[in-house]
Amino acid sequence: MSDLGLNEHHQSCMAGYLRFTKYQRAQRLRSVDACFQDVKDTRLLEETYTSDEVVELLDSLAEVVRAEVEGELIHATHTNSVLLSNVFAQAQKWHLELSVDTSNLENQELLEDVRKFEEAEAQGRLGIDKKPSARTLAPLGDQEGPMALLHAEIKRLTEENGEVKRRLEQAESKVTDIAQAKAELAVTLQTTADELGRVKNTVSSRPTVEEVSELSDEVEKMRLELSSKTEEKEATQEQLQGDLALSKQKLAQVKSQLQLAEKELEKKFSQTGAYQNMKKMLGNKNDQIKVLRKKLEIYEPSKDDIIEE
Repeated sequence: MSDLGLNEHHQSCMAGYLRFTKYQRAQRLRSVDACFQDVKDTRLLEETYTSDEVVELLDSLAEVVRAEVEGELIHATHTNSVLLSNVFAQAQKWHLELSVDTSNLENQELLEDVRKFEEAEAQGRLGIDKKPSARTLAPLGDQEGPMALLHAEIKRLTEENGEVKRRLEQAESKVTDIAQAKAELAVTLQTTADELGRVKNTVSSRPTVEEVSELSDEVEKMRLELSSKTEEKEATQEQLQGDLALSKQKLAQVKSQLQLAEKELEKKFSQTGAYQNMKKMLGNKNDQIKVLRKKLEIYEPSKDDIIEE
């Protein structure tokens, strides 16, 4: 019995997939046999045939067999693609990016291991329950250990990143409001100065000491008040700008920690048995496709082979 390095659940999934492919092969072989039987029943009605008739009969049969084999190859490609898409969908839930190494698909040792595994499963020597598992295509990953800690750290950094972004947006909004208020105060000060000039021009013809003194005191009071408010706004703006710079720096640190955590998670997963086993499974399926191609060459020889004969 071949050891594929899988746990009991994954071995059960592997055995189920092999049973599925075995059934599909049997169905296609029956279709090919039916093609030949149909020729026997409908075309071989005479005792003698000319060479042209034999060639025409064989060409017709080859066309039908070719269509059957091509349909099986297309179906196998599509089923493998569905299987890969399911595995990739699981990996995305854990923020993982899987890769496919097609160089192992021609590894004869791995193919031999799968062949032995299939034979042992067919003979019932694996002791695998043939009932479908309730956890079909369960999410990959450990619930405990380093991977769980990395997932928790990524979640914490993501939440902290969101909080820093929210505070940054609030600080930017306050800075905008202060800048707008400062501009309004500058406009008010200019308007007051213009009004003072207009008043001075108006009363210049009949100035009195009391009026000038009272007006000057009022203008000076207003100027001092506006100057005080402007200084307060500038101080508040400088403080908010400092807070904004600190928030941006903290956001950059959080993003860097998040990227490091994600890289560490990918590194941990690439070292697990599940990742290596998935690469083996992909290698096995490509080898099966190559075997089918060789079978196709038996039923449909190339033009060069026909010329040599």
